[in-house]
Amino acid sequence: MNLFFASANIVPNALFYKNKQFRFIAIRSLLIQIAGGAAAIAVALLGGGLYALIINPILSSILIFVVSIRRYPQHPSLTSGIQAIRKIFSYSAFQFLFNVINYFSRNLDKLLIGKYIGMSPLGYYEKSYRLMMLPLQNITQVITPVMHPIFSDYQNDLTRLASSYERIIRILAYIGIPLSVWLFFTAREITLIIFGHQWMASVPVFRILSLSVGIQIILSSSGSIFQASGDTRSLFVSGLLSSILNVAGMLVGIFVFGTLEAVAWSICITFTLNFIQCYWIMYRITFCRSARPLVRQLLSPLLLGLILAAVLYPIYRATPEMNLFLSAAIKGVVFGLLFVVYIQVRGEYDIIGKVKSILKK
Repeated sequence: MNLFFASANIVPNALFYKNKQFRFIAIRSLLIQIAGGAAAIAVALLGGGLYALIINPILSSILIFVVSIRRYPQHPSLTSGIQAIRKIFSYSAFQFLFNVINYFSRNLDKLLIGKYIGMSPLGYYEKSYRLMMLPLQNITQVITPVMHPIFSDYQNDLTRLASSYERIIRILAYIGIPLSVWLFFTAREITLIIFGHQWMASVPVFRILSLSVGIQIILSSSGSIFQASGDTRSLFVSGLLSSILNVAGMLVGIFVFGTLEAVAWSICITFTLNFIQCYWIMYRITFCRSARPLVRQLLSPLLLGLILAAVLYPIYRATPEMNLFLSAAIKGVVFGLLFVVYIQVRGEYDIIGKVKSILKK
């Protein structure tokens, strides 16, 4: 049932994004999630058991379909659909192939670790990977869905598309690179506070994986730009090269070194290489321009990351046995102050002026 309504909602949901009705999408999703969560809790309290777990996804997909179909009524008819498929085939075929190989390369590591290193190490790796993905998913799921419909307006003006995207990259770099540094130095506190001391063995893996968060946050936005420019062929080529590098790195980490730390390092290295090849293809083939403006956007966030690392490292070395919450608080305060001061001094955003205007109100 969930599969049916999710499939039926694809076209109406695409129309919401095409027409840039992001506010309506946010309100719709929030209200439906509240309703679905309340229904699931009610079923659980009434003794529904395992059935309570499926109430939220099924009810949510039905409600989303009802709301969407009322806003954008569909009138399906029985046709072969060959002409419609031909119109989008050259665009969608490469998009589909990219999604397939990307899913494969993203999940192969877990299959190989479980089979060749063991199920217990797989559990530690999965916890580390899940923690690493939390900020990545929560940041990119907010930004990337709106990029395609907005930047598609610049499809015929690639210079404007590139310059607009470079401003987005600068913002993502200011979020992702400092976040990677903070996660690296607070890996122990985050893991033990969220999961407990029984998952202590996953801390070294999470610390290594956290180094790739900044790169992944920036890289995750590239797909929307390939789509907005209509160059899904380059998206597929870049995705294929990424998959080859990711799989090769995993195989080296598992079969040559045979440790979770080696697998984590291989993932960090391959994501760095994929970052380089992805943006080389984007700027050389899609935009047909130099990548120097992109590099300039990354220099200031990289400098901030180095400053944060230099300040947090001695604190990290001095607090190995400190209370988890106190240690996390100290590092968090230092990180926040340095971040705010740097952003203010560099003139990226007038934080002090904004605070003053809020206080005046």
